[in-house]
Amino acid sequence: MLHKVRDSVFIIEKNIQLQNNLEYNLYYSHGGFLLFQLLFTKLRLIEKNHDVFETKLIDFLEHFQNSKEVTFSEGISGNIWLLNYLVENDLIDDLLPTIKEEIQDLLSLNSENFNKITNYDFLHGSLGLLFVANSCKKLLGEKFITDLVTDLLKGLKSNERGKYYNSWMSLFKANKYIADSTDINFSLSHGLPSVVIILSQINIPKNKEIVRDILKLIKSYKTNTNTLSLYPSVVKVGYEIEYKSRLAWCYGDTGVAFAFWQAGKIFKNEEWKKEAIQIMLHASKRRDLKENLVVDAAFCHGTSGLAHIFNRFYKETGIKEFDEARWYWLAQTFLKLEGENNLENFKSFHGLKGWTPDSSLLDGITGIGLAMLGFLTEDVEDLNWDKCLLLS
Repeated sequence: MLHKVRDSVFIIEKNIQLQNNLEYNLYYSHGGFLLFQLLFTKLRLIEKNHDVFETKLIDFLEHFQNSKEVTFSEGISGNIWLLNYLVENDLIDDLLPTIKEEIQDLLSLNSENFNKITNYDFLHGSLGLLFVANSCKKLLGEKFITDLVTDLLKGLKSNERGKYYNSWMSLFKANKYIADSTDINFSLSHGLPSVVIILSQINIPKNKEIVRDILKLIKSYKTNTNTLSLYPSVVKVGYEIEYKSRLAWCYGDTGVAFAFWQAGKIFKNEEWKKEAIQIMLHASKRRDLKENLVVDAAFCHGTSGLAHIFNRFYKETGIKEFDEARWYWLAQTFLKLEGENNLENFKSFHGLKGWTPDSSLLDGITGIGLAMLGFLTEDVEDLNWDKCLLLS
């Protein structure tokens, strides 16, 4: 199957060269293209690919502050994370100190505004800004990070199960975003697992206790019955809990597993790591695409994201069930790419919008390509581009 992977990433690389988006962000445009070009070149799939990378990079550097958004997924803060990532990989000179004050204002002021409307979302709220700030902590300093954490924790709630945030929903009423005070979200993209991972990565003593209490609450909702998923996607106060979460990066048990896994590694807690492995072993047996709401090949909610997730877990643990699962989901990815919806004409499923052409990291061919490139290397460090997805 590896020859199909190699052939496919060359097709994707060619398609990315042709992309000329007017948007500049991490998940949906040039940022993802750069991550793909970086890994494609690093793996030396061709002797020289610097021209393409440098052209995309120069274009990105000239426009990275032009975004109208500030969010991590599709705004300037995500672009700042990418620039810092490129600096850490010795690919560009460090230009961030020249705009240090602008970065501080962007992250602190917008984080404060997000917190006022209780928007703790990773992709679209204050948690994403905290993640970016911590990535740039050498530039911004410990106090700046601590202040952001202090503001974020003001909205943390407690009950007999542990600590949590209410889910934030992008409802737009009277020109204001509002929070849904009844939901607790268990997704990696918008919910408690992302809080656990980001707080675990920030070296502040009180964070360990907070992470423990959030994981305690999450685990209290684990079911012991024979259900599709072990954990719910969302808990709605006053409603029966449904254990029918999809299997994907964005929602489902795998995000909960990564929360336990990363917290377990950082805090050297073997119980949390064992819970992560148990969750992933259960997930590895879920192979019915329709039942698990796996519709397309995209990274966010499709087969390639699952292939990458199990690929990473296999390379970190060596457990054979994860090896079998990664190849299964890679094979399913190729099946999804047969016929009219192939890599040259790729479309991802966007709910009410239907099937839409997509070249992005999160929903398109760039993310599929990054997942495939992970199968062409045995070095788990080559997968660390997925830090932007909270997978490392």
